[in-house]
Amino acid sequence: MTVMEPKLAERRKGVSEDHARRRLKRILVVIVVLIVGVGAIWLIRSPVLSIRSVEISGAELSNPEGAIADLSMGQGTPTIDVDASAIEAAIAVDPWVKDVSVTVSWPGSIAVTVVEYTPYASVMAADRWIAVADDGAVLSVGDPLIASPRIEIDAGPVSAGYDITNPLIVGALRFSTALSPDLASQLVVTTDGDGLVAMLAGHTIVLGRPVDMEEKAIVFMALIDAGIEAGSQVNLIAPLRPAVDNLQPLPEPEE
Repeated sequence: MTVMEPKLAERRKGVSEDHARRRLKRILVVIVVLIVGVGAIWLIRSPVLSIRSVEISGAELSNPEGAIADLSMGQGTPTIDVDASAIEAAIAVDPWVKDVSVTVSWPGSIAVTVVEYTPYASVMAADRWIAVADDGAVLSVGDPLIASPRIEIDAGPVSAGYDITNPLIVGALRFSTALSPDLASQLVVTTDGDGLVAMLAGHTIVLGRPVDMEEKAIVFMALIDAGIEAGSQVNLIAPLRPAVDNLQPLPEPEE
């Protein structure tokens, strides 16, 4: 029978105790990590870090609140689950929204800034009128706008949310936006084949093809300032060489 020396036995006992202490430390570390992880997950998804405020600015005709509600990202939603890009895309679908930005801030707030279109002109669309923005975005269907440009060119069967691409209508809009607001509010534009004809301030304006529309508007305003006679016909097909015909009424036949 072999008797272990006391020193060797004591050393082995110490080694075993060291191993046990290291294992215990590792176990404790794992437990702490698990507790911290579970606690962090609970905290992130708890009411403490959920959306408590939704601030919306610039929205009068659009409905950002409805878009956020449809996404289930309003008040009470864990902030980590809120997707700013998804909210922006949902709000941008509204025909009245020109631009939108969404900021999500911790611990729990959403800030929405909306830029809306302004109804600018009335355009024919089959048997009805549509209100459009100055860039051709269709906003609504209804009666013609009051004191605004009127474009009597058929845009076809369009509805809110559509962007008009008809070059004649786009050209008419560009001409009107380059005019002074007072003149633009009186403008009526029609088409004559492939070209545009406008009625404005008692004058007939032959605009021709929808090119150089800003230049044509500037030249017309200069002619108005120069004092052309009422009832004149202005040819602006070549805006650098405008022609003005003073249309005189035919004399009445003698009896």
